Parts: sequence; structure tokens; C-alpha cells
Amino acid sequence: MDSGNSLTKDNLHKAILGANILVVDDMQLMRKMIGMCLERAGYTNLSYAEDGDDALRIIEEDMPDLVILDLNMPRMSGYEVCKALRASPKTESLPILVQSASETAEERVEVFAAGATDFVSKPINQPELMARVQMHLENRFMIRNLSDFHGHMQRELSMAKEMQHALLPEQSLISKIEQDAGVVIEAEYQASFELGGDLWGMWPVDEQSTGLFVLDISGHGVGASLNTFRVQATMGRYKHLYHDPAAFLKSLNDDLVESFPLGQFGTMFYAVINFETGDVTYAGAGAPRPFIIGDDNIRTLDSSGTPIGIIASATYENLTDQLHKGESLFCYSDVLVETPFSGGDMLGEDGLRDLVMEHRKNGEASSLVSNILTTFFAEIQTSLPDDLTAVAFHRIKAKELEA
Repeated sequence: MDSGNSLTKDNLHKAILGANILVVDDMQLMRKMIGMCLERAGYTNLSYAEDGDDALRIIEEDMPDLVILDLNMPRMSGYEVCKALRASPKTESLPILVQSASETAEERVEVFAAGATDFVSKPINQPELMARVQMHLENRFMIRNLSDFHGHMQRELSMAKEMQHALLPEQSLISKIEQDAGVVIEAEYQASFELGGDLWGMWPVDEQSTGLFVLDISGHGVGASLNTFRVQATMGRYKHLYHDPAAFLKSLNDDLVESFPLGQFGTMFYAVINFETGDVTYAGAGAPRPFIIGDDNIRTLDSSGTPIGIIASATYENLTDQLHKGESLFCYSDVLVETPFSGGDMLGEDGLRDLVMEHRKNGEASSLVSNILTTFFAEIQTSLPDDLTAVAFHRIKAKELEA
């Protein structure tokens, strides 16, 4: 790991000796004795408070890394100081090392109940005091370092998540295609982790046609996300093949075989839809089989084929169908059919077909994805085990379009 971003043994030692330690005791002699012990051990950043009120004021002005606190003080006792510090989010995790001349079991229980981190006896035993000071400062700085690292990673993941969402079609493009093609487009994307390996997209092919793809990269998380970015960048090289799904998938596969890590791959469905005639030309690379859904029937499209990124010799075949007015093309990722429902069984392709037809008959055709996912999330008992994508391309009937 980069020592600039991690706490090495050397800089941990330096951080401990430079730690801000506040000594709180109403007796000047005790403050001096504790200070001398700390200075002899190499600690250089010490401050002192005469009572609890003074301690809280100093802590508010300059947050220490450790407080060495006497229990029996006038005006505000050490117990009250502990409780006040634990009541504030700013100091709820501040290490408090309490010192007391009494060591009864009852007092120890009361001390820890008030919020103390640890307990040392009076009169001060220097080796014991130094050992406990070092231990709690080590914990303090290591936890802080882990927290800083976690925060850094969360910021990085959030930025990557935003970048990944930016790969999805912009609403302006979706709206333009809807208007030009006389269709309604529904889409839902959810990553199972901060980052995912699913992606869907659309682009104009010519004045009468649009391309639609759904991609699922193996795995999830950062590794799958990196491959998603890789595929997205590679697809842009083959714009001249957008009109030919089979040739597009072959070129994409040939390119990605060289760059995908061994054992990783992607499944994909790509279709070109002519919104004047409804003709659909498509090819598959091992993706879940899409449906064309009418009022009374469902046709299943053949999306079999070699997943992209596995072998360079893979070839793909163009198949055709027709999306009639009033019908919907529904594409989805396999999490919809492979996630157990509350009864323990997976929905499967047949179950999804039944669910699709049920919602087709009982709801608005253009709300199909929304209705299916409402049922899906109501039935699963766990969080998503994999990334989810669901896209529907609804070809509107003439009377619906006029309305």
C-alpha cells in the first residue's frame, strides 16, 4: 500500500508522540506528575485543565486525541464530564482514561457506565499509565486511519457510480426516440452493490430505426463495473455496424477477447427496431431470452449465442421478428428469473412469462416494467443478489398515440 495513504509503523509512532493529550485534575501536583511521566515518554503536545468545566471548554476549542481524567473534582465531577462527552456526536468516541484512588467493583461499573474508555489507579503507576496511553492512542489513530480510508473509498465509489449511471441513455435521447418512433420506453437499472456490471443503451441507426442493447457482465462490484466501462468504450468503435447486430456482436467480441481477464465475459442482446414497419433484426450472446408481448400472447426471442469475451472464433446470427403496434419488446437481466421468491422457488422463465401476461392483462401496457418490479420486490426476501436491468419498448397503437 502507498505509505502516503496508510498508517505505517513509523508514522504511527510519530502520530502517537505528537498526539494532543488533555490532563484533567483539580490538584496541580497530580497534573505536573502526569505531565512529567508523559514528557519523559516522548509526548510533546500536552494541555491541562483544573476541573470539568475547564476541560469541556478546552475540548470544545481544541479537540484532544486522549483525555486523562480525574474522577473526584469540585463543581463538575469526572462522571459528569464523561457523560457530557458521550452525549455529543463530536466526542462520543474520544478515548477517556479515568484515574481514581478507589478501585471497588461498584466504582468501576459506575465509571464505565458513565462512558469511560479505561481505568487507571491512583497514585499513578507510570508503566501502567504509559502502556494504557499508548494502547488507546494506537487504537485512536488506527481507527481514524481506517475511517479516513473508508471515507475516501466511499467518495471514489460514489464518483464511479455517477460515471456508470452516465453511461445509461440520457432522458433527452429517450424522449426523442419516443417522439420520433411513437413508442413508450420503460427502463429500470439497479446495481446490487455500489457498482454493477449491467448496462443497457439505445442509439439512432437511421431515420427509421433505433438500436437497443442489454448487457450483463459476469460478477458484480468494481471488477464487473470496469468491464462495463471497457465494453461501452469498445462499442463506440463499431458505429458503422450498428445496423447489423450479428456483425456488431462479432466485432465487439473479437475486440474484447484480448482485453477481458480470463474467466470473465458478458452476455448481450442487441436489436435494431424499425419503428415505421415494426421489423426487428436481432442477435444474442447468451442473454436471457427477451419477450415480444401482445394482448393475448408472448413470443420468446432466441438470444442464445456465445457470450462476448470468451473465444475469438465466436460467430453470431441475425434473426428477425416484428413488433406490431400495441406490442412490447421486454428485455431483462437474469436476476429476475434466478432470485428466490418468499416461498423458496425461483421465478424462472416460465414464471416470468406468467407474471408478464398477468400484468399485461390487468394493467396499462406502458407500465409493464413498473408493475412487474413491484411484484418482484414484494416477493423477494433479501437484497438483490445481482444487478438488475429491465427494459421495455412499447410500440403504441395509433389510437393510443393520438390520445
